[in-house]
Amino acid sequence: MAEYPLGISTSWNAAGLEDGREIVDQITGLGFRALEVEYRVSEDAVQGIQEAVESGAVRVLSVHNYTPLEAGEEATSRGGDKRNLASPLDSERREAVWLTLRSLELARKLGAGGLVLHLGETDMTRDYFGELARIVEEEGVESGSAEDLRRRTRVTRDMKKGPYLEAAVASLRDLLPFARAAGIVLGVENRYYFHQVPLPEEVPGILDRLRSPFVRYWHDIGHAYVMEALGFASGGGILDSLVGSAFGVHIHDSVFIRDHKAPGTGEIPLDAALRLIPHDAIKIVELASTVPRSDIVGSIPLLKNLGLKM
Repeated sequence: MAEYPLGISTSWNAAGLEDGREIVDQITGLGFRALEVEYRVSEDAVQGIQEAVESGAVRVLSVHNYTPLEAGEEATSRGGDKRNLASPLDSERREAVWLTLRSLELARKLGAGGLVLHLGETDMTRDYFGELARIVEEEGVESGSAEDLRRRTRVTRDMKKGPYLEAAVASLRDLLPFARAAGIVLGVENRYYFHQVPLPEEVPGILDRLRSPFVRYWHDIGHAYVMEALGFASGGGILDSLVGSAFGVHIHDSVFIRDHKAPGTGEIPLDAALRLIPHDAIKIVELASTVPRSDIVGSIPLLKNLGLKM
C-alpha cells in the first residue's frame, strides 16, 4: 500500500470556527495536504470541509468519533468520550453505537480510510490519576507510594473490567457490518487514563474476537508515553507488537502528563516512538488548540527529518 501523506487533526483549530473552508485553509497554510476531522467540528463546518475535499484542496485521511457536533453541543475535550461504547447498560451502549454510525457516514462522505474510536471507560473515578501524578513528580515513579497506588488502582479496575470489555466487543460487532460496507477501518485507540478501555494488553483479545481487517489498532504516541510516565506501562512486548501492526497513529509530544504538544517541544523521543510504525499507516499530528502556530511550523523540519512526508 502507498504511504499516506502526513496529516494534522482539526483538534488544533476547529473549536469556534464555523467555516469549514477556513479550517482547511489554516491547515493547508502550514503545508499539510491531509487532515483528520475531529470531534470539535460543527455540522456547518462539515460542508466547507467537504467542498474543499471535492475541489482537491485537501484529503481527509481519518475521522475521530464522535463527529460532527450535535445540535447545540459545545466543542469540548470530552467529545471523544461523551458516549460509552463499553457501557454495560445496553441503552447507553446502543446510543453510542448510533452516534458512531453518524461519524462513520461522515467518514464515508469525506473519503476517509479510518474512524478513530475511544471505546469507553469503566465507572472508576479519575481521583487516582492526579494523586499518582503528584506522587511521581515528588517521589519518583518507582517509589513505594506510587507502586502502592498503582497496585490498588489495578485491583479495582480488574474487578470491574469484565462487563465493559464485553460491551466494547458487542459495540464493535454492531458497527463492523457498516464499516465493511463503507470500506472504512475502525481504529481502536489506546487510552490516556488507566481506567479507560482498552489497556494495551487487552487489545489483542478484542481484535482476535472480531478477526476482521476492518477493526485494527490505532496508536497514540502521547497516550502511551503518559501511561509509561506514570508507571502503568513500558515499551516492548505487547505494545511493540501492536505498534508494528498499527493502522494509524496520533503524533504529539508531552511534558510528563501534559500531552498534545507540538513534536519536539516535549520529552518524547519521537524517533524511537515512530520507528515501529508501519510505513503505510495513517499518520496524524494531533495537537491541542493552545499550541501556537509557530510551534507547529517549527516542528515540521523535525517531522521531515524523521522520514514523514507531507
